[in-house]
Amino acid sequence: MNGLDTILFELVNQSWTTPFLDHFMPVISTLDLWIPLFLVAVAGVLIFGGKQGRLFLLSLLVGLALGEGVLSHGLKHLLGRPRPRDVLEGTIVRSIAPGHPKWLHAFEPPLVVVSHPVEDHTFHGNSMPSSHVVNVFMLATVAFCFSRRTGYVLAVGGLLVAWSRVYCGAHWPSDLPPSILLGIFSGYVSFRLVTWADLRLRKPAWES
Repeated sequence: MNGLDTILFELVNQSWTTPFLDHFMPVISTLDLWIPLFLVAVAGVLIFGGKQGRLFLLSLLVGLALGEGVLSHGLKHLLGRPRPRDVLEGTIVRSIAPGHPKWLHAFEPPLVVVSHPVEDHTFHGNSMPSSHVVNVFMLATVAFCFSRRTGYVLAVGGLLVAWSRVYCGAHWPSDLPPSILLGIFSGYVSFRLVTWADLRLRKPAWES
């Protein structure tokens, strides 16, 4: 890792910290925690969103397959970049208290440990790109294509998720810009594919 990346990481992970952020950032970073709210939102879109809502959800499914299933997983294996906690001594790893369901533990004191890669040889997956960031910015991009205001709000949430991944010791700062771009790309491509397919299906056979 280059020196600037390490310096920025240590600033976010170890210097620019507060007890509030120690609690808040793991909550933002744990996407599993948000699944119940996401399912409620999906149900609301299905019930009240009409055709546009269904196209929105279909775009999300395509974007998830492209961004998470193809781009993120493929690049992780191709690049093989280790996470900070696996190679950088003294990385502070923050997470919500262990247990299931996750949301029951969101208000408990966070779990904060200091990594020691020399002693602990456990490998926690690859760092580049961040699937969390790819997925959230894919969601924000698809939402923007249907509703700009919603897209902007979700993009702000995406920036918080990106910051939290460094704060919690899971990613390097330089992982974030490519991950954001991959999320935007997968979201826009999925939106274009779904809307193109919808137009083709509605087009009369004699106009094909």
